[in-house]
Amino acid sequence: MNFRYAIFDMDGTLLDSIPYWDRLVPEFLSQYGAEAAAELNQEMSAMSMEESALWLKKRFSLAEPAEQIIKTLCDRIGRNYEQDIPLKPGVKEWLAFLQEQGVRMCVATASSAELGRPALLRCGVLPYFDFLADCGMVGVGKSSPAVYELAAEKFGAQAFECVVVEDAAFALKTAKEAGFLTVGVYEPSEADQESVRKYSDWYVRKGKTLSDLGMI
Repeated sequence: MNFRYAIFDMDGTLLDSIPYWDRLVPEFLSQYGAEAAAELNQEMSAMSMEESALWLKKRFSLAEPAEQIIKTLCDRIGRNYEQDIPLKPGVKEWLAFLQEQGVRMCVATASSAELGRPALLRCGVLPYFDFLADCGMVGVGKSSPAVYELAAEKFGAQAFECVVVEDAAFALKTAKEAGFLTVGVYEPSEADQESVRKYSDWYVRKGKTLSDLGMI
């Protein structure tokens, strides 16, 4: 066994939620008559929810306080987590397999952990995780390894004992450079698959699922 602990990203890795997030901010900005550039979501992908709200407020000169922006966005996407957003294929099977092997697991997300909890519960995978963590708990997005280090600390583990499972190239780079093992998962919204492969110890390519990995 190559690792004892697994730290899972949520959006785009466990949950097929990226299309919902891609629509969220443009629809939010449209109420102000503002148009989101095509690269907007990519620019925001490395940010925590708090960082995203502050960035949107400054970028589009929004009068609302950042706290209200977060609440509005969370209320909108929260309904999707509660009702619509599915697991990505193969996720439940691999989680069950890892649990059988004695691997302890958690979620470390840039969005709100509590926001995603209803989807994880509805999809039947919440019991696999010891805990849920998010970047709001450490005050910085995944351009810093802080949320992964928090997860390792909660496990009582060292980085080299943990695998970080992610779909975003920048997050895999962050985790890899901080000493974590990494699994990169193909996600169509991530254009830089070359970097995903580069920073992954194991890579789930297009057309494959996490369950194809077996006990890596």
